Amino acid sequence: MIGWGGASVMAKAADHVDGLTLAFHRLWVGAAAMFIIYTLRGGRLRLRLLRTALPAGIAFAADIALFFEAVKHTTVANATMISALQPALLLLVAGRLFGERVRPSDVVWTVVALAGVVVVVFGSATTPSWSPVGDALAVGSLLAWTAYFVTGKQARARLDAVEFVTAMSMIAFVVVAIVVLGSGHDLAVPDGGTWAIILGLGLGTGGIGHFLINWAHGHAPLVLTSLLTLLIPVLAMAGAAVFLGEDVVAAQVMGAAVVLGALAVVVLRRQVEEPELPLEVAEQPL
Repeated sequence: MIGWGGASVMAKAADHVDGLTLAFHRLWVGAAAMFIIYTLRGGRLRLRLLRTALPAGIAFAADIALFFEAVKHTTVANATMISALQPALLLLVAGRLFGERVRPSDVVWTVVALAGVVVVVFGSATTPSWSPVGDALAVGSLLAWTAYFVTGKQARARLDAVEFVTAMSMIAFVVVAIVVLGSGHDLAVPDGGTWAIILGLGLGTGGIGHFLINWAHGHAPLVLTSLLTLLIPVLAMAGAAVFLGEDVVAAQVMGAAVVLGALAVVVLRRQVEEPELPLEVAEQPL
């Protein structure tokens, strides 16, 4: 979650390229890195891996492209807070798809956290970086982000973390490449500073974050890992204020405090009730 919060700030900082160009380069860098790691580990890219990871790869491609465009048009706080609505969507499917117990208290505290998200979004309407178009793109990213979590959890039942992230990353890159090359999109990167951000996104904050969450999918309930994503917008908002000079109003700070408080309650209650979570998939040695 720390890595993903940083990725939002880095994407906003790459102000010389649009979101789709940034997504294309971030994805090929991440896919190449994972393929090298997977090959050195002794793996071979088989059709079975690609077929299993296909839905997650498509969802991931849509999420990255839409989110990077969103942060170009609206505040980092808004883009990430809208994405934080994901737990509400996942609560509707986690029990049905994965047999996970969704407690009434999970629902209540998720609603409280989402209320904090609403406060952040409306509180930022007075800031100069806010845009309804950017918020709409963030909603599209939210839907793709939710689909990625669900399909990734399903794929992890058959693939280990390295297998899945490698196959998923390659599929996501191919999907975005088809879009940008088919539309004749300009993929030029103007300076070395932007390339440094791209490498940081592909190899660092974004890449490591996606590997870690997909490893966690094999060891923790989907509801819990989803609720932890509520940390992302709080971290991103703070990072954008410190490193990008984005305005933060009092309502945003209050909303972020509500999000963190509700998240803490859910996580601590689950830790007390389920101190040892069952291992859902067998991991191969890294």
